[in-house]
Amino acid sequence: MKKLLLLLIFASLAGCGTLHYQESYKQSAPTRYPRTAQVMVFEYRNTNIDDLYHLLYGDYLIIGKSVFTGAYEDPRESVDYAKSIGADVLVTSAQFKETQASFAPMITPTSSTSYISGNIGTGPFYGTANTYGTATTMVPVYIDRYVQSGLYLKNIHRVTPLWEKKRSDYKETGANDLSGVWYSENFDLMLYQSGTQIVGFYATSPKGKDKGRIDDLKLIFNPETGAGVYVMADKTPQPAQFKVNKFRNLEVGITSLNESFSFARR
Repeated sequence: MKKLLLLLIFASLAGCGTLHYQESYKQSAPTRYPRTAQVMVFEYRNTNIDDLYHLLYGDYLIIGKSVFTGAYEDPRESVDYAKSIGADVLVTSAQFKETQASFAPMITPTSSTSYISGNIGTGPFYGTANTYGTATTMVPVYIDRYVQSGLYLKNIHRVTPLWEKKRSDYKETGANDLSGVWYSENFDLMLYQSGTQIVGFYATSPKGKDKGRIDDLKLIFNPETGAGVYVMADKTPQPAQFKVNKFRNLEVGITSLNESFSFARR
């Protein structure tokens, strides 16, 4: 019972039912667009959303923006709204701001038992009396608050997005020490140089959660700076840093997620 009451308190304080991505929306485009049938949602954390836009989504028109601070809100709950304004992509970023403490009343049932004794004409008697009521206790509630931003984007030029690009989109232009097949536990990658970039594609069908197929783009980076993009298992393109570590493995660091991956040469 206590767990249920606490969950109800959390839901109430978090503003359950209020979709702030919609409430805080402001139109940027000069015109409205017809409803779309599908919206891709890409979530980021601790990342500047404007930097993300210029790095990964600059070919898309910004239809509008949302900015608010509060308890974490799942942007997928606003997918239908994004469709209704004609968006093809919804990009969101959540950056931790603070943990807010408050107190909320928790009402719990109480009961007490009294013992009764006495004498009547036929002799002594004994019994009990039960009393029922409620008790109110103020309990501390801690809620993490985030600065949350959303960009609603439209692919007006029908460009092929990064997460849908294939090996056929990139011509091999020269030899590079990194060219060849690299592998991890779940899949092989084919890497080669295309212009000033190193590009990598699935060379085998991935296992596990990866949604990619053979010849789908998995990574792209500048070998001089190590800066680039890694396409995650759910197709989210993440800014990443690439390097060959001391074990001669290709190491991929996703700073915003505090995650890393590595590949060995086959």
